[in-house]
Amino acid sequence: MNNQTITIKLIAMVLCLLGSLGSSETTHGQNAQRLAPPNETAKGAADARRDIAKGLIKYEIIGKPSMSYAELKRLAAERYHVTIVFHGCIVGPRVDYDQAYLKVVIAHLNAQYGFDPVAKILAELRD
Repeated sequence: MNNQTITIKLIAMVLCLLGSLGSSETTHGQNAQRLAPPNETAKGAADARRDIAKGLIKYEIIGKPSMSYAELKRLAAERYHVTIVFHGCIVGPRVDYDQAYLKVVIAHLNAQYGFDPVAKILAELRD
């Protein structure tokens, strides 16, 4: 076997391996979630409670930015003193932390206003 044939076979094996990694029934976030240390959820929730106690209500949004995001950010700050933080389309490695943090923030906002003000503003902007 010559070097070119070996190289082609190695590339084919690597591509097969990479293809099989992406074929699971889970999303990227779920894979990252499984790998996260178990204390990430508790740390995210604790950090959110600490920020809320300081008066910092940080609402993190993951997704492709739209034209209305600047308006969402402005209205959330003006009406509800909520700081919107956009992370783009890529889920970070701290999925458990981020989800726990946001869950505490949304629970706080629901307790304070009786609804999720960011969801309300988003609905207004879509109408």
